[in-house]
Order: sequence, then C-alpha cells, then structure tokens
Amino acid sequence: MSGKVEWQYQKIAAFDAVKRLTGVIGVSNNIEVKPHVSSFDVKKRIEDALKRTAEVEANGITVLVADGKVTLEGHVNAWPERSAVERAAWSAPGVKAVVDHIRVS
Repeated sequence: MSGKVEWQYQKIAAFDAVKRLTGVIGVSNNIEVKPHVSSFDVKKRIEDALKRTAEVEANGITVLVADGKVTLEGHVNAWPERSAVERAAWSAPGVKAVVDHIRVS
C-alpha cells in the first residue's frame, strides 16, 4: 500500500482494512503520514493534551518535535502514565514517529 494520510490512525486503519481480505498473504504498508501542521503546532497540541490528562503530571515531560518525529523525555510515576503520554503524542495530527525516552520511577 502507498499514499499519504494526515494521521497515524488512518495508516493503521488502511492496514487493518486489507490484512484479512481473502487471498491476502502479506501487506507492505508504505503509506506516509504527511502533516499539514507546523512542528510548533504539533508540540503545543501534545502539551495541551498532557495537561488535560488527569493521570499524567505534565510538568515532568518534555516534548521535542522535528519533521513529524516526536521525542518524549522525562519521568512518570507508573506505566499507565507512560502509555497515556505516548497516546497523547500519537493523537496529534501529522505525527510520523514517537521516540519514548520516558522513565518510570
């Protein structure tokens, strides 16, 4: 598969739509996530999402964004918090990759 979408969930949905079709023995998902937003906008959306999430202490997280790649740094108190931070990063439009350097302490 190839093409361009704005959101990661769209890429996943396309893969899910064809992977179980009769006769399909493999799928190469080469769909690109192409944002229509700036890195600043992506960073702000992720930080705002973290502030709205009651299960995460947003002040302990640093968000870096470059060319659709989000790097998360900092620490949280529990694994569910770490998962919530990663979900918040993937929820921003145009995110192509998330690098999770969050420590659980």
